Amino acid sequence: MECSEPDCDREAAVELDIPWDENRVVCPPHARVLGRQDGVVALPLDGKEGEWP
Repeated sequence: MECSEPDCDREAAVELDIPWDENRVVCPPHARVLGRQDGVVALPLDGKEGEWP
């Protein structure tokens, strides 16, 4: 599964639970940035736990 962020071709490893928007699946670099917003919860996708600390 590919990262849902525009112009990113990395593989998704994290699902972001975003209270004010739809959940997104993103790559670890995008998850690190987007996951810093208040209320956002980053959850590793099944089988990708080793890619997300």
